[in-house]
Amino acid sequence: MNPLKSRTLHDAHVIGVKDISPKMRRVTVAGDAFKAMHVDRPAMWMKLFFPMPSNIKRQGRAYTIRACNAEKGWMVFDFALHGDQGPAAWWIARVREGDKLQIAGPRSGYWIDPLQHEQVLIGDATALPAIAGIVEQLPTGTRAQVFIEVADAGEEQALISSANLTLRWVHSGAAFPGTTGKLELVVQKADLPRSCQVFLAGEAFMVRAMRTHLLVDRRILHTSIDAKGYWRLGTADHRDRDQVRSPT
Repeated sequence: MNPLKSRTLHDAHVIGVKDISPKMRRVTVAGDAFKAMHVDRPAMWMKLFFPMPSNIKRQGRAYTIRACNAEKGWMVFDFALHGDQGPAAWWIARVREGDKLQIAGPRSGYWIDPLQHEQVLIGDATALPAIAGIVEQLPTGTRAQVFIEVADAGEEQALISSANLTLRWVHSGAAFPGTTGKLELVVQKADLPRSCQVFLAGEAFMVRAMRTHLLVDRRILHTSIDAKGYWRLGTADHRDRDQVRSPT
């Protein structure tokens, strides 16, 4: 079975909870199934199934793998805290060590073209775990422009990379990152290479607008743009993340 298409549910439990910023919670989960999983690309993701009351239908939510140790059987997920809305947010807000859940995957991920030396990475706070994982794996000599919208300076994270990074943080203030239009304006004013590889993720309407800008105004090839709508304002379970647009 192709591990990228696996839908088998596996038992897991929480072994660590840490707030890395006021609005980002890191949860480490462990399980025997992780030891057999093949995680070989940044921004790969899992479907997480949280415990639900018996009268509520359980649904999976997709989250990026921030780190993985197959030998020891654990994975790390960074959750952007959007408030106490929906079953996933309820669980994440109250998670403790020892809590149980089920997982399925892993799936997709971001393919880094070894022949492309220009990268453009764009996203809101929900895309920060994926972007952080991508820049860690960029080859030395790669030039990467990174645009990330978070609430404020307290949500900015140090990104580790051997690539030549140009990093621009955008602050949304009281609004949800990805919904203000500020990120789009910053990218529109930036000097971007026409030949580049693009990772674009976050709020679905923002992603759609940015993808149109990159295709129409910048004339970047559609095969060079990997765009994913991770979530949609006002929608509890947005599915666009399953639609992977990758050059491979």
